[in-house]
Amino acid sequence: MNSWSLYNGNDANWKEKVSHIKSSTYLHDNEWAKHLEDLGWTVYRWHYQQDGKNIAFLQGFLKRYPFDVGVLWFPDWIAGDYKLSHKVVDDLKKSLSLRFLTIRIRSHHSKNDQELSLLKQHFCSVSKPFDSGLTMHLDLSVSAEKLHQGLSKNWRRNLKRSNKLDYEIVEIRKIETITRLYREMGKAKGLGELFSYQQIESLMNSYGEQIIVIGARTHDGVIQAIRGAIVRNHQAIDIFAAANVFSRKHYLSYALCWELVNRCQSLGCNNFDFNGVDPENNMGVYNFKKGTGARLVETLGEFEYSNSFLMKKLVNIASRWRS
Repeated sequence: MNSWSLYNGNDANWKEKVSHIKSSTYLHDNEWAKHLEDLGWTVYRWHYQQDGKNIAFLQGFLKRYPFDVGVLWFPDWIAGDYKLSHKVVDDLKKSLSLRFLTIRIRSHHSKNDQELSLLKQHFCSVSKPFDSGLTMHLDLSVSAEKLHQGLSKNWRRNLKRSNKLDYEIVEIRKIETITRLYREMGKAKGLGELFSYQQIESLMNSYGEQIIVIGARTHDGVIQAIRGAIVRNHQAIDIFAAANVFSRKHYLSYALCWELVNRCQSLGCNNFDFNGVDPENNMGVYNFKKGTGARLVETLGEFEYSNSFLMKKLVNIASRWRS
């Protein structure tokens, strides 16, 4: 029987099977599952079997509420063929046995008409997405010299400016250091808490040596800025970026970003995903990432399904608080 069903294998088997799927991302991995478990979500996994063989996978995260209500979140969609989106909603509802279910999904596939059409057959576009659906990819398969040539004139100038200060780039593993810089940055920009201690601790513990975090330390021993990435197979994903006022004044973010990109390239990464940009609401960050020579990528974005109008409204309200 060809259908989606709950996957009951262990983490090792999941990793072995999913890692062979070309379209899988870090959001399908055990490490991301552990991270969201730490934050209170319950992990559910499904596989699609065709003639007894596993050909596609889904990793979702559920929060249950009283009266058989649930919110199911897919930070990335199917690892495998998007044509298998057919009948998936019915299979998900059946396997979870919930009376009211709201599903939110995000697809990181580059936007294309075929997959967009498939998704719209079963889901609606969300009225308040968590992000812009845009990201930037930097090609690391080129030589270091060509990578440097791809920097914009302004980016190269600011990189040189960062070298005028006496500092060193060091490895960062202390969660308190990362938390402090996010707190300082959020306060300076009036944005409140950007990354909580719990979220940072969970990411660092879940990914271990797969997550690289570096910082700029001045001669007084103070870490003025940090930058970090998750390294998965041959791809790096930007995950941490925080700088205080002193760091921004001395352009240390340029030095850290450039060092991180080069380290990821030396580890065999052929692509650096800057993990989201928003040209409309955050032009400064967009221009910074664009200046590296990265190309803009529009993803399929976010979609939703709900069999409860009230639940759908509540989830959309929560998304406003989240942003």
